[in-house]
Amino acid sequence: MDPGIIAGLSDLICITGIPGTGKTTICRMLNEAGISCEGLNRLAENSGALEGDTVDVDILSRVEIKSAVVEAHYSHLLNCSHVIILVDNEEILRKRMEMRGYTGNKIDENLDAQRAGIIYYEALERLPAGRIHILEERSRNIEEVYRDVISIISMINEKS
Repeated sequence: MDPGIIAGLSDLICITGIPGTGKTTICRMLNEAGISCEGLNRLAENSGALEGDTVDVDILSRVEIKSAVVEAHYSHLLNCSHVIILVDNEEILRKRMEMRGYTGNKIDENLDAQRAGIIYYEALERLPAGRIHILEERSRNIEEVYRDVISIISMINEKS
């Protein structure tokens, strides 16, 4: 992948989705391809925006983000120009969250959020629908999802 794909991109692209949808993996793949992608959890912790398990998005929104692409389950709450929402099969997500040690209630809460489209509606409060991209993974392999993310980033870059 040509890192120049986002060379002129001044917009912030936010990759989001409930836990286990592949946000961090996609971000790592983008970095390996030379496209700067930053995980927001570390940035939140280093900037004082993280208290316990809660991220203060107001504090985080004032922190300088050096990448054109960021990822976190709350990234769509920042000043994004485009949002990519990753959605996956509930059974697979349940297994991933169980492996991470999530409680049954927390797993159900996350799956309910995906079912209800909460992330989409939160993003829609900040952006027009045409700037929100939903990628239905539905058990596709991560390379296919990555190619879709690259296609979306390329399209955004062409429009910029």
